[in-house]
Amino acid sequence: MSKVNRIYCFSFLSLIILLLVGSCTSNSHKAYLAEKPTVYQKNIAKKKLLFVSNQDGDREIFITNLNGESLKQLTHNRRDDYDASWSPNSQFILFTSNRDNGDSEVYIMHADGSQQTNLSRSPGYDGQPRWSPDGRTIAFTSDREGDIAIFSMGLDGADVRKLTTDNTASTSYTEPVWSPNGQWIAYRKQNERAKGDLWLVKLSNGQHRQLTNNEKFDDDLPRWSPDSQKLIYQSRRDKEYNIYLYDVTSNKEFKLTNLPSADSRPRWSNSGEDIVFLSTRGSTGRTQVFIMKKDGSDQLGLTDNRFQVNDAEWLDDDTGILYVSWQSGNVSNVFLADLKSGKHKIISPAKGYQSQPLLEPAVFLTRSKKLPNHLPLLSDVTQKRNVAILRP
Repeated sequence: MSKVNRIYCFSFLSLIILLLVGSCTSNSHKAYLAEKPTVYQKNIAKKKLLFVSNQDGDREIFITNLNGESLKQLTHNRRDDYDASWSPNSQFILFTSNRDNGDSEVYIMHADGSQQTNLSRSPGYDGQPRWSPDGRTIAFTSDREGDIAIFSMGLDGADVRKLTTDNTASTSYTEPVWSPNGQWIAYRKQNERAKGDLWLVKLSNGQHRQLTNNEKFDDDLPRWSPDSQKLIYQSRRDKEYNIYLYDVTSNKEFKLTNLPSADSRPRWSNSGEDIVFLSTRGSTGRTQVFIMKKDGSDQLGLTDNRFQVNDAEWLDDDTGILYVSWQSGNVSNVFLADLKSGKHKIISPAKGYQSQPLLEPAVFLTRSKKLPNHLPLLSDVTQKRNVAILRP
């Protein structure tokens, strides 16, 4: 079995485990959220929302707003397009596509879907593209040199640099996540047993730093706090998934959830005060949306336990949660939970499977050098790039 297939098979098995471990919920969240401040004063209902849908037969990227208006399909082909993300200035969209003879490639396009360009241009697997905070560099994963490693490149696909390197056989590096201050990338280093530890690489000098270290545990899906001081992540230990926090300044780890269930996929609020996560706690075994304080206190359920949910993400003013729910058999749609009123509404209902909702950024770049309003043209030498390596 190939390295890519092993990783995806393990991810699939992990998902099955998450769905089989038990769920309960509490709807007492109104008091918890009654005094939550608005982080950004903006008419958020008109903001653009990316999501992935297979309503035309394969996974494609769509855009709408929070009112479900102005729905537009951005990609059109007979292959899968997915894992879309906004540039910090909301002008461009990165995504992964296997439209090129089945190879997984990193693509970029304008926010209106125009000028779709293959940036990675390498046989095999390239994926998990992630914007740097200043929007000028892209981190991604690739097997172009054998085992899956983490690379970076510019917006034109040039200046490719290898950020991880190891002589150990059957080692993979995945899940790159930029710190908001742009100084570090957190990532997951997976061993031959498909167990992962969390590491950091400092972009200024290529120094690598190990955070978690246990060959029997599996740490995954790290996310930085807004102040770049902490990481939250899911970890499978003693056959249970829980949420953990690692303080990179004190080098201390904290366990935020501690139940015989599956707690997973944590996301920081934009204020850094709260965390949304998924949990199967309770009797039905359905994954539900929960929130808690950053120290793990006040864990409260937002969904009513009747349907399976996934892909929970904060609105940029922290007043709501986007999530995906299966409320019609094999059909899933994007929903919005208003945290002050407790109401839930469906956004752009459609047949098929909707997933990966992501609202356009709230904070635009204020640097003196602005990002371009057009995509740079790929040069003729992009298929013959020299790759620099940042060594541990």
